[in-house]
Amino acid sequence: NYPDALKSYFSSLKIREEMGDKSGVADSYNNIAIIYTEQGNYSEALKNYFASLDIREEIGDKKGVAYSYNNIGVIYLKQDNYSEALKSYLASHKIIQEIGDKAGIAASYCNLGSVHTKLGKFTEAKKYLDDGLSLSKEIGENEYIKMSYKSLSILDSTQGNFKSAYNNYKMFIVY
Repeated sequence: NYPDALKSYFSSLKIREEMGDKSGVADSYNNIAIIYTEQGNYSEALKNYFASLDIREEIGDKKGVAYSYNNIGVIYLKQDNYSEALKSYLASHKIIQEIGDKAGIAASYCNLGSVHTKLGKFTEAKKYLDDGLSLSKEIGENEYIKMSYKSLSILDSTQGNFKSAYNNYKMFIVY
C-alpha cells in the first residue's frame, strides 16, 4: 500500500525534523526513496536518496553515506545509466571497505559485478561476483550468496555459457 506508506513516512519525516533528529530525517528520506523506487518513480527516488546522502555526510555517518551511494547506484542501474551507477557503487565500496563492513563489502562486490556485466566488462564482472560469493559464504550471508548466484547466472547467460548459467541459477533458487 504505497500511498499509505508514503503518508506515514512523510509524517515521520516531519516529526523527525521538528525534533532535530538529523539521523532520523536521513532515514526518513531513505525510506521515502525506497517507496518511490518500488513505484518506478526514479526521479523522486533519486531526489530523496540525495537528500538522505547530504544529511548523512553532514553528520559524519560513514555507513549511512556508503549505503546512500549504493542506493543511488541501484537507481542509476535501473535507469540503464551504467557510468553513474558504477561511480556510485565505487564510492560506496570505498567507504564500506574503510569501515570494514563485511556484509556491505559482499553486497558491493555483487553490485559492481552486475554493473560490469551491463558494461560488457566480463572479466571484471566475474572477479567481483566471485569475490562477493566467496565473502558471502565466509560470513554466512545467505541473501548475498543468493544475489551472487543470480548475478553469475546473468553474466554466464550474457556470455553464452548456458550450462554454467543454469547451474548458477539453480543455486540462486536453492538460496
